[in-house]
Amino acid sequence: MSKETEKKDKKTNKKNNSSVKSKNNNKTKNANKSNKKIVVEKDTERKKETKSKVTKNKPETKFKEKNIKEEIIEEYDEDLEDFFEEEEEFEEEIIKPKKEEKKNSFFKFKKEEKKSNDKAKVTDKDTKSNIKEEKKANKNIQNITNKAKSKNNNNSSDTLTKIGLFLEKNKYIIGSFAAGVIITTLIAMIIWPDRISTLKNGEQSVVKVGGKNYTANTLYERMKDHYSVSQLLDLIDNDLLTKLYPETDEMKQEVESQAQNYINQYKTYYNYTQEQFLEANGFASYDDFLNYLKLDYRRKQYLEKYVKDNLTDKDIQKYYDENVYGDIKCEHVLVEVASDSESDKSNKLNDKDAKKLAEEIIDKINDGTSWKDIQKEYKDKVTYEDLGYQSWDAQLEESFKDALKDMDNKSYSKDPVKTSYGYHVIYRADQKKTPSLKDTKEKIVQKLIEEKKAADSNLQYKALISLRNDKKIKFSDTDLKAKYDSYVKQYNK
Repeated sequence: MSKETEKKDKKTNKKNNSSVKSKNNNKTKNANKSNKKIVVEKDTERKKETKSKVTKNKPETKFKEKNIKEEIIEEYDEDLEDFFEEEEEFEEEIIKPKKEEKKNSFFKFKKEEKKSNDKAKVTDKDTKSNIKEEKKANKNIQNITNKAKSKNNNNSSDTLTKIGLFLEKNKYIIGSFAAGVIITTLIAMIIWPDRISTLKNGEQSVVKVGGKNYTANTLYERMKDHYSVSQLLDLIDNDLLTKLYPETDEMKQEVESQAQNYINQYKTYYNYTQEQFLEANGFASYDDFLNYLKLDYRRKQYLEKYVKDNLTDKDIQKYYDENVYGDIKCEHVLVEVASDSESDKSNKLNDKDAKKLAEEIIDKINDGTSWKDIQKEYKDKVTYEDLGYQSWDAQLEESFKDALKDMDNKSYSKDPVKTSYGYHVIYRADQKKTPSLKDTKEKIVQKLIEEKKAADSNLQYKALISLRNDKKIKFSDTDLKAKYDSYVKQYNK
């Protein structure tokens, strides 16, 4: 016979016994029995209503959810049945004997009432004790009911409480374990041997020829030796700078114009086709060449940003004080100097004779010859030009601007002014008011950028090294790290 059958038979026998006992005018038992039946009937109705709602609201399309709810209801029914079985067992084992004992004591008391008053008192005490026991039994039944109701709610809180108590009890052990892990990691970092990045299996064959395997490790090592870190840095810089400077129409036009200029130069001087130009310079395609020029374009943009970000207000103020002045109106005559290739083929003078002629003109001006007469007298030997108003940032050679700035209005240069074109005699006519720092700051910054770029040929490399450091560059391959450290040291001297 199965356990379920035994369980049902046991329950049936207990209910029958309860019915027989209820006929013996036991009002207390009848009341308990009646209350229990009402609870069972109500629970049965609630279960049917729950099942009906589940069936109605959750059709066959949600098969899994329906099964889960049915399992919950069945578990609840089983718990309820267990509860009533425990109640009945408790009643059979504790309440019934107590009630029987109470009943026997009562009849015994009636029979022996006349024998002794002391016995009556003892019996009365026993009766009170039985009542207390009965109340205690009822209280235990209520506790069982409350435990059954709160069983599920207490599971999660009990688990969290146990975890909290475990952590509190073992906090020193856990702390020691964490410290051990950290120390072990640090030691491993110090004594860890060189780490070489490879494919998933560095010994896998890339190609096989004549029975010999060429592995990924072999290829990787040769590439590191040949390209060092240059190809790697191109990849890194391209990713970083593309995020900072997305492609614009201006960038695209500028890059395509540069590309055509390079290709045309090779076509003019070497009679190369576009394909020959690309092959000769190591580009896989025209788009590959354009991408290289875009990277160069972005690197130059970042260089300007790097220099600008490192300029101080003191640098700007100093440049303003030393270089900014009001626009100057001027004229000049130029005695051109022949270059080495032109000396025997033109009427231009050599450097010595050109300087001597410029000094001659200055002497005549000092002796009273007018500026207009000078132009007429030397018109075949010099070039005259009215430059109008020239600003402090005009495209003039520095030697010319320096001389012009130091002169007074309506005066001539005291000595010939040498430029790449030859020797100049300058006439300064007028000057405007000096512009404010606020109005010239943007131009000053651009001038300082150009000056600093010209003064340090390694500035672009330094700027990109700074960018990679800002982005937390970290090598997993110790060979490449050593090469990169050597590269950085080269440009940070």
